[in-house]
Amino acid sequence: MARPTSPLDDTASATILASRSLLGYVVRSLAPALEELTLVQFRALVVLDGHEGARMSDVAARLGVHPSTLTRTIERLEAGGWVTRTSVEGNRREVRVDLTPRSRDLVAQVTRRRRADIAGTLATMSADDREAVRRGMELFAAAAGEAAPDELLELGL
Repeated sequence: MARPTSPLDDTASATILASRSLLGYVVRSLAPALEELTLVQFRALVVLDGHEGARMSDVAARLGVHPSTLTRTIERLEAGGWVTRTSVEGNRREVRVDLTPRSRDLVAQVTRRRRADIAGTLATMSADDREAVRRGMELFAAAAGEAAPDELLELGL
């Protein structure tokens, strides 16, 4: 005998199903990047994409990793031509990291693909349903808050 469900259970089930669909978009959009980089390396590029010329210590904090862990990741990215590191004049201990055009293009490509795939799905829906999805996503995001950096790092997000 099936146990009765509550509206909250039904909403949670629908949200879990939607989260699997959204994760599928993430996985498909990341596929080209993961042919060349690890998830951790790609996540570092995403963080740097929004913070050009960031100090290594700031990037480590945003990623939720120890600075020595980030140093190893950045060294690999630099060797692959994905980032450049420069010492700050007058303070050789302070190192800033910048993306190369190649890495900017890769991050943009992943973002474009994810946006296009999601937009393609939304285009199959009526305007009213799209508005309901938009509103529901806004409400859910506001209630859930943003994930902690170390949670996202595990998935390379």
